[in-house]
Amino acid sequence: MKLRFWEHFAGAKSIRLSAACISDRGKRRTDNEDNFYFDGAYLSAESDGTEQCLNFEIEPDGNVLLAVFDGMGGGDYGEVASYEAAAAAAAFLRSETADADAVPSYLTRLCEKMNRRIFEQGQSLNAYQMGTTLAALFWCGNKLWVCNIGDSRVFGLHGRRFLQLSVDHTDEAFLRERGITNRKPYLTQYLGMDPNEILLAPAIRKYHVAGGDRFLVCSDGVTDMLSVQEIEMILRQEKTPESAAARLVQAVLNNGGKDNITAIVCDILR
Repeated sequence: MKLRFWEHFAGAKSIRLSAACISDRGKRRTDNEDNFYFDGAYLSAESDGTEQCLNFEIEPDGNVLLAVFDGMGGGDYGEVASYEAAAAAAAFLRSETADADAVPSYLTRLCEKMNRRIFEQGQSLNAYQMGTTLAALFWCGNKLWVCNIGDSRVFGLHGRRFLQLSVDHTDEAFLRERGITNRKPYLTQYLGMDPNEILLAPAIRKYHVAGGDRFLVCSDGVTDMLSVQEIEMILRQEKTPESAAARLVQAVLNNGGKDNITAIVCDILR
């Protein structure tokens, strides 16, 4: 039986993480509708981005969340949605700890909390379809889960393999079947949907990891401006998460930086 990526590889008994995070407004947007959750740190609702690269190196002995949020809704509402998601994640992680045997239900509850908070905030602002995507790495001890809603992506680099680990929640298949090429795929899932009308269905998968693995969590400000091959090349060539994140953002800016740019790079140290 052919193994899928490294889902069935044996993980190390103990691991150490090194991670870096950068968020940039880009060259064309007047504000930053992206946000992130970087093991406790996130942007204020009015922030244009990180002033410098954030980084840490830890041995996870509890829960660690690394997440990117890409807000939508127009006006100021996209940045409100992504901020509310990050703030809700912070509150949830402070109040609840994941059981290693029940992480999917824990992450589903987290998504539901963020979704309801954003939806209710949108209702109070009379904001139509205020929402945000989510792409995340979640560590419970030395085990990793990937969780996403929307089209912000998670990639994994393991030896010679480089794959997208997240699932795009869009109508791309519908467009492809009908030969429609004049618009970007619409989201079919996002945080901020009416919880009474639409079932929230986050994609959640568990992975065992090995020393030398590298992960990227990013908004579509990265993936819309760089090819998968360009992203893989940068992740392979740069030695540290800080240099990889910085080079990704600079490459996007060099290509025009049409959207906000947020990237988190996380290494499993050998």
